Amino acid sequence: MPVYQQINEKMLEVKLSNEEVFARKGAMVSYQGDVQFSRSFLAGQGVQSLAMRAVTNEGYAMMAAKGSGSVYYAHAGLFVTIIPVRGETLYVESDTLLAFDARLTAGTMFLGNQGGVQGVVRGAVSGQGLFTTTLQGTGEVAILSDGNTIGLPVTPDVPVFVDPQAYIGHTGQLSSNIVTDLNWKTFVGQASGESYQVKFTGQGTVYIQASER
Repeated sequence: MPVYQQINEKMLEVKLSNEEVFARKGAMVSYQGDVQFSRSFLAGQGVQSLAMRAVTNEGYAMMAAKGSGSVYYAHAGLFVTIIPVRGETLYVESDTLLAFDARLTAGTMFLGNQGGVQGVVRGAVSGQGLFTTTLQGTGEVAILSDGNTIGLPVTPDVPVFVDPQAYIGHTGQLSSNIVTDLNWKTFVGQASGESYQVKFTGQGTVYIQASER
């Protein structure tokens, strides 16, 4: 299986042994060994999922690297975090994806399927659309963020509240809904009106970035 290793906070190395990895177009900065590169339209998806991406505009340009060697990835000086996926589904914003390997199946999910109408509201409030990318199976996913990404555990007794713009992705059996409240920005005059947060409940992990995008 491909081996993912962070060279530093902003660069990823993926070691391939006659294997394939998909990465954001333009993110490859160097490679060693016998590796071939090609544009990938499916990138682990089925034709139906690809058609949904075209309709929903939840798309991303990917490049496939196949062979044996080491490939180095980075993008725009953003921080890189490796998230292991172990027989589950990772829900992630497509613009944060850096790389994932062919062991994972990519897809598109309507946010309304997660938390009903509130899921739709989450997409509308965040400005990130009503659809999100899913990666399912067993493998690794490398994501991009402004500052280091952290994972916050969610349990039935301890929900997590997240600023929509800080949201990166999540795993587990979670439901989301929108809550409104006043936050510190309102008090210091940096915002007006109601402030929106996403409340996650259930069992799983929510990934957030250290600063708003």
